[in-house]
Amino acid sequence: MSSPALVAQSVTELIALRAKTQPDDPAVHTGAAEIGQELQTLTYLDLSKAVDRLAAHYASLKIQPEVVTGDLPPERIVAVLTTSSINETILEAALAKLGLAGLLLSTNNSTAAIVHLCKITKSEILIYEDKYEATANEARDLLQKEGIDIRLVPETKFPLWGPQGVREADIPPYPARLTPQQEAGRTVAILHSSGSTGFPKPVAITHHALLANALHLLPVSTFLALPLFHAFGHVASFVCLYHGKALIIMPPNIPLTSANICRVIRESPTPPVQQYAVPYVLKLLAETDEGIQTLAKSSAVIYAGAALPDNLGDKLVEGGVNLVSVYGSTECGAVMTSFRDFKTDKSWNWLRNEGPIAQYLETLPQGSNTFEIVVKDGWPGKVTSNRASDNAWCTSDLVLQHPEHPTWFKYLGRMDDTLNMLLGEKTNPVPIESAIRGHSPLIQECIVFGDGKPQVGALILPSEQGAELSKDPKAFLDAVWPVIEQANAVAPTHSRILPEMVEILPYGTEIPVATKMSIIRPACYRKFANLIDSIYERFERGSGEPKKNITTKPDLESFLTSIILSTISDNKTQAPGKEDVKAELGVDTDLFSFGIDSLQATRIKNAITKTLDLGNAKVGQNIVYEYPSVGQLAEYLFNARQGNGADESPEKVYAKMWEMVDRYARQLSKEEIVGDLASPARKIGLANPTSNGKLETISSKGQVVVLTGATGSLGAHLLDQLTRRPDVSKVICLSRAKSHADSFRRLQDSLAQRHRTLTPAAEAKIVSYAADVNSEDLGLSPELYESLRNEATAVIHNAWPVNFVISVESFDEHIRGAFNLLDLTLKAPGQVKPAFFFSSSVSAQLASDVAVTEVFPAKAETAMMGYGRSKWVVEKIMERAGKETKARCAVLRIGQLAGDTENGIWNETESWPLMFKSVNELHALPMISESPSWLPVDQAASTIIDIVSSTTLASKPSSASVYHIVNPHLSSWSDVLAGLAAGGLKFDTVPQTEWVARLSQSNSDVAVNPAYKLLDFYQARFGSGDVISEVEFKVERTKEESETMRNQVKKVGPELVALWTKAWIESGFLA
Repeated sequence: MSSPALVAQSVTELIALRAKTQPDDPAVHTGAAEIGQELQTLTYLDLSKAVDRLAAHYASLKIQPEVVTGDLPPERIVAVLTTSSINETILEAALAKLGLAGLLLSTNNSTAAIVHLCKITKSEILIYEDKYEATANEARDLLQKEGIDIRLVPETKFPLWGPQGVREADIPPYPARLTPQQEAGRTVAILHSSGSTGFPKPVAITHHALLANALHLLPVSTFLALPLFHAFGHVASFVCLYHGKALIIMPPNIPLTSANICRVIRESPTPPVQQYAVPYVLKLLAETDEGIQTLAKSSAVIYAGAALPDNLGDKLVEGGVNLVSVYGSTECGAVMTSFRDFKTDKSWNWLRNEGPIAQYLETLPQGSNTFEIVVKDGWPGKVTSNRASDNAWCTSDLVLQHPEHPTWFKYLGRMDDTLNMLLGEKTNPVPIESAIRGHSPLIQECIVFGDGKPQVGALILPSEQGAELSKDPKAFLDAVWPVIEQANAVAPTHSRILPEMVEILPYGTEIPVATKMSIIRPACYRKFANLIDSIYERFERGSGEPKKNITTKPDLESFLTSIILSTISDNKTQAPGKEDVKAELGVDTDLFSFGIDSLQATRIKNAITKTLDLGNAKVGQNIVYEYPSVGQLAEYLFNARQGNGADESPEKVYAKMWEMVDRYARQLSKEEIVGDLASPARKIGLANPTSNGKLETISSKGQVVVLTGATGSLGAHLLDQLTRRPDVSKVICLSRAKSHADSFRRLQDSLAQRHRTLTPAAEAKIVSYAADVNSEDLGLSPELYESLRNEATAVIHNAWPVNFVISVESFDEHIRGAFNLLDLTLKAPGQVKPAFFFSSSVSAQLASDVAVTEVFPAKAETAMMGYGRSKWVVEKIMERAGKETKARCAVLRIGQLAGDTENGIWNETESWPLMFKSVNELHALPMISESPSWLPVDQAASTIIDIVSSTTLASKPSSASVYHIVNPHLSSWSDVLAGLAAGGLKFDTVPQTEWVARLSQSNSDVAVNPAYKLLDFYQARFGSGDVISEVEFKVERTKEESETMRNQVKKVGPELVALWTKAWIESGFLA
């Protein structure tokens, strides 16, 4: 994109230009405390004179760096702490005329944040308004303790109007320190992020970037109700100046109410054609008819800074308001808007990736149909970068793609807003907060919490309108509960808010908010930490009412059944589509198959502890997962109540595992297929016999592989490599999705996320279906199911839920999914069946002896947790299938996978990458007594495909084998640390016990320090300092079948670790 043609090269030149060409035109309408409520006007000549007077004053205070005459002065940063008003803009322009740059500090910043910003920007001077003198002094003292000197200068505000105003005073022109050409690339101001996820981050804005951003916005008179030190308010204040139009600024001395805003707009000498505001202001105006009518008179009402609740925006649009969303940031300026044809297009909340920005916007997949926005280098408004590979800015902002318009996106919130819940689910609190806050005039603010907890809750701050009612918290909750229900209706089941988890704050409670009126989440959680803890304690303890003493198992089963049915049908947590509770809940019905989700499991657990007299027995948090049926729960609780202890004997679990194996193995298709199923196979590979029953040579049509789990890391590499093989003609991907088109789009997103780019020929081999393999027909139409049965030469089942909490019985539906795919191969025509491959896990054998060979497990005792036990069950079903049917199947027992060898992409949410990220907080890594056997994910995929090709083309009528997909070459931990250092990570090395201790005492905000959420895991593994004996998984059979395992897989050395590290640094994961 070529640089835009600007009317001026710098702010200094622009003000001089407007004073010369439009001296008497209004530049600003605003007010000040000393002149009362009436609006006053500054012309462009007035504005220029005000800048000159202030520049001369500060020059006399010798705040400029001294240089030899004729030399270009170095950049000097001057911090500014003052109330947002036209005076701040004049001060910024005066500093620019002196060749200086202003660090525009938000008055909402803590002293620690001010110190941080002054230190990191190397500010040498702090100009402060008199009411912030104490803060300025405290900041100076804290900086001095760190050996940093900063000069404090009281702010001077000359009168703008009246006898000493700019029109009456004798103000000589003041010469600019630099030429426009010298100024263009220099910093004019430093803004900063809101600090909503930690300390605010400074962002330097050049003269050129500021004016380039202003160029792209509408050249009309504008009303502004935004802080001028906020990124959007800052650029908005210069838009009118750039285009020579009038700017109406809400006077800082007038309270921000709907009536006052309407009066200021109504009385403005220059009627505003458009309005700029934050959602908070729009909410105020939407509460009155006058406010909506005032907004409707503008040609456009533009908001930014935070998400606007859908219902609030819809209300404004229905009221005739031409509402426009602007998305951007301090770092990259305005990027996307929802400008459109207001008469025909009412989609106000869908941003458009269209026009000049389209070639500079990248969308990184971050889940199903959800993307992170990345602004590429070359966009004029981008002033910084955090991805070294291409100088792009990765925003950490999440958007949702429109299902029908691929260039439309809806803003969701920050990636670092995400709550990582106890059972592994994730909750984005922003849409929930927005829906609750925006739907009721009784609510001023909502804060959703729940990080590291089993369920979310909410703190609600009453508005002025709800103040009186909030004196009775129960009545207030009843009044606002319909709003919370609406939010629950569109939230994931694990993110729904229970009435017991809502706390009404006293009216007037101070909430930490940023300048754009959005909450500062970590500060909120810190401030209300004790209150939040007490809410969870109250929730788990119950009401204190007498508990039921149930003495017989049948009565206990009946009671538990009523609790479970009540939980599902409770209209305060009910999900859409669950209006009719399932009629039959048997004693042995698996609760999770029945429809219980994680939130309801927590409610059942709490209902048990609140209402049942269990004596001295303690009920664990995961009781419903461990005993997932009415019968099992009743037996456990009955034994616990009798003082016999819970019957948690491993023998019962092992017996259940064997029962599951037998139950599914007996259902496998074992008889000779007749009728249509016996029709001759197509000529595809050796797995397909001709009509006379003899095996053919490989046909030119190639192999047809059915693949599940293609949107995961390993699955994406399997898909990528399969499509590149000339002997593969088609890859049929099955995934949970809304539609076949959505399924394919998710595949594309997954490949892009891992930097896998397919050729058109390779992509043409992919067919993607929305499916449910846990259903007998795989969730497909009869026609599609028949096509898979007839076409497939191999099935790779690589999808499995990663959940280390639930029991093996709760994996039953997924075990059925594996069975369904295995049975699909048995129903295929011909004597030699398609091969079936299952991605198992070393956790199915982790409790084995020191060395594990590639054989099927003999004992159930070798499997760990419900996850590993579920894999063990499938392995044993496959062993039975190989012996008792015509199945040709192979278990792929997979170990620890790592980043690939080409791009270094390693899933950033896994335990090892999170350990490395802890360096950002701990500045240290542990010296641990382990020898990692990490296998790069691309080599794992290649190894599997070697095995698939070998087995698929074999002519055995039936077989069952086990392969270990692990790295047999152990690495040294010192090599890992050396690679991290070579990749650019700086850290100290400490004993593993010290590292765990440091982590336990570090920042508990997992948005900033995500390793903290795995503290229990790290303590268990490294906290004792003991050496853990490692299980060796033999790979002899894998080596026989795989050239990759024989010749390409090596031990992970410093060079590969350095590649991963550089990739993490480039993505912004590591600093």
